[in-house]
Amino acid sequence: MTTSTEASFGIDADAKIRCSDWSRAASLSPIGTSGSYAGYLLVEIPLPWPRDAGDTAEGVALGPLLRPLGYRLQAIAPAEQSADPRERRVILHARPPGAAGFSAYRRFESRVGESLTDTVAALIAAAAADSRSELASAAVDVLVCTHGTRDSCCGRRGAGLAVELAASGRLAGENLWRTSHMGGHRFAPTFLILPQGTVWGFADLDLVIRVVQRAGDFAAAAGAYRGCTGLDSPQLQALEVEVLRRVGWSLLDRQRTGSFDGLNAQLTWEEAGQTVSWGGQVRPGRSVPAPGCLEPVSAAVKSDTEWAVTAVHPVSPAQLR
Repeated sequence: MTTSTEASFGIDADAKIRCSDWSRAASLSPIGTSGSYAGYLLVEIPLPWPRDAGDTAEGVALGPLLRPLGYRLQAIAPAEQSADPRERRVILHARPPGAAGFSAYRRFESRVGESLTDTVAALIAAAAADSRSELASAAVDVLVCTHGTRDSCCGRRGAGLAVELAASGRLAGENLWRTSHMGGHRFAPTFLILPQGTVWGFADLDLVIRVVQRAGDFAAAAGAYRGCTGLDSPQLQALEVEVLRRVGWSLLDRQRTGSFDGLNAQLTWEEAGQTVSWGGQVRPGRSVPAPGCLEPVSAAVKSDTEWAVTAVHPVSPAQLR
């Protein structure tokens, strides 16, 4: 692992700097920072939000339901207008029960109704069943972090991006939401696409549209990819981005399984009746200081370590036996 201890990159080490400006100056790789979750619960909660969405009345009430299942709570608000308290929506994206690997979450939606906890309990029950549910809903949710009370970069850059996306009209047919903190504010603006579970940083309008539409070569968006939250580790996420560079966007539709033994990572899926697998070695790479937002780099007490992926290769069918 290499360590960068000099606050260079054209930045005065003693000057206060926004964390997202520092990440850009240092060309910090965001891969492997998305986290891994069994699901997401999106709840329309009126703005403004406290620093932690879990501290809202809704978050306190729902915590006991969500924590045992590994579901992450995201406060959401429509990007274009305020939520009508009588029409607030709650959306659950959950991994299919018993599924080996990951291609996408299953999506369930309901109005909040008279009891939020009862509504969420019904969504959780539907997600746990193998049978078709009337609560199942096929739609795409695009969540842009605008959580300024958590980090000023998301409040400034994220909110601006959400407004720009809404005004552009280029996400017609998709649900565009402002959302609460989802990690990685140093890569602001950040956004999440569900149900495919991909998280992105360093966003602008063109990147969001490119990702949603899967336009052009994936390699053009690779440097902004934080990872897929349906994969079980940052090492697998780091391998995945390298495989995506080679095989393209269609990989995100495959039911991917993965393994990591401490050095060697492997990603496997079925395609046209054949088992396809890619492998590589994943190690900690460059480490750079991680100053808090609006703090000087010289005051940083934490660091960010990137993932280095080498020896990326297709695995032969004989090796899979």
